Amino acid sequence: MTSGNEKIRVTPVTTNELMLELIKMAIGRDENFLLAEIESPLGEDILEQIDQLMPDCILLDYLTDVDHPLDLIDRISIEFPQAMLIVILSEEHVGISHQVILAGASAFIVQPFNQQQLLSTLARVRELNLRTKVTSQPGVPTISMSDRQGTYIVFSPKGGVGSSSVAVNLSIALFEELKQELLLIDGKLLFGDLDIMLNLKTQNSIADLVPHIGALDESLVRDVVADHVSGIRVLPGPANPSAAMGIHPEELHSIMECFQGIFPNIMIDGGNFLNDNIVTFMDASHKILLIVNQEIACLRGASRFIDICRTTLSYPKDKVLVIINQYDSHESISLQDIERSLQVKVFSTLPWDRKSSLHSINSGLPVMLQSQSSALRKAYLEMARKLAKLSANRTEFLAPKKHLPEVLSKSSRLG
Repeated sequence: MTSGNEKIRVTPVTTNELMLELIKMAIGRDENFLLAEIESPLGEDILEQIDQLMPDCILLDYLTDVDHPLDLIDRISIEFPQAMLIVILSEEHVGISHQVILAGASAFIVQPFNQQQLLSTLARVRELNLRTKVTSQPGVPTISMSDRQGTYIVFSPKGGVGSSSVAVNLSIALFEELKQELLLIDGKLLFGDLDIMLNLKTQNSIADLVPHIGALDESLVRDVVADHVSGIRVLPGPANPSAAMGIHPEELHSIMECFQGIFPNIMIDGGNFLNDNIVTFMDASHKILLIVNQEIACLRGASRFIDICRTTLSYPKDKVLVIINQYDSHESISLQDIERSLQVKVFSTLPWDRKSSLHSINSGLPVMLQSQSSALRKAYLEMARKLAKLSANRTEFLAPKKHLPEVLSKSSRLG
């Protein structure tokens, strides 16, 4: 491992002459890096060549003319665990990025890329090399788990019931109640809108973490998440649909494991579409906040969802908490009717406040940041207090740690 004053030795493995020239020019621009070039990327002795060069970083072109590139990635990662392996993918191969990471790559970069993009990736590798050396030394503190409260996902099988509004405002309320750092994640990867709801200006998203899935750390995560004026941290969904479709349960599992080691409280806006990625978020969550309103269609969907949770997904009964949004005591469907229909006790109700809700949507100002006397704001604070009290009993609240194969097999049962 290199020290702070030593150069990072970079070994490219590619048969693309133009790419090799770009890599050489980029490395030549930065005194922190040194090119360690192999003689033949197609030679049978490629592992021996790499071994002789002892690189700190290997840039492997996935399109290099080898029979089984994933096998080569696997062999390199096993033979040279001390080296950071970055795989160069073409745009058409981005969809297999999860396979590349599972094969042992630390990160990937998509071509075409320019010198600055390459240097930024290499700089990140250098930073991680130095940090890994520091954190492996005796006496370096690890992340304490004693302050952890919980991870929550807000979900409704029916759209239009206000689950995103609940996720936003409950996050702020829980932050105010616990006085602890809280991360709000947009789990609606394709059509997320938390940035609009929070009037948040950022180009960052969860997609920025995927290329570094094998080397996630706190510094990188904090560079990507955005700070909101309310005090919470926010991770929006990707603005680019193609980037969203390239995110798989394997990546989300690793990202959530990293987040839960950094943030004591996490809230996820799960939207209203149940797929493998949402199930992965649910597996990582301690409680599912199921949002319903006083409509027959919504209650039927909620009943079906609860059944899926108990059967297909094998969640414990108390993992799902039912919350009635836009509650009106004068409606024909009463709270007691809802409890009988779903066969669960309602955890909390949020009153229908049309004026505050419309102002929030049109201004990008959450209800929690509006009038202190708002009945809806008080209801969010009360719900936050109930969640905080619930999480205080950690032995019952915190879900057992799941391993990746268990998570993936569970999500795959959705078909």
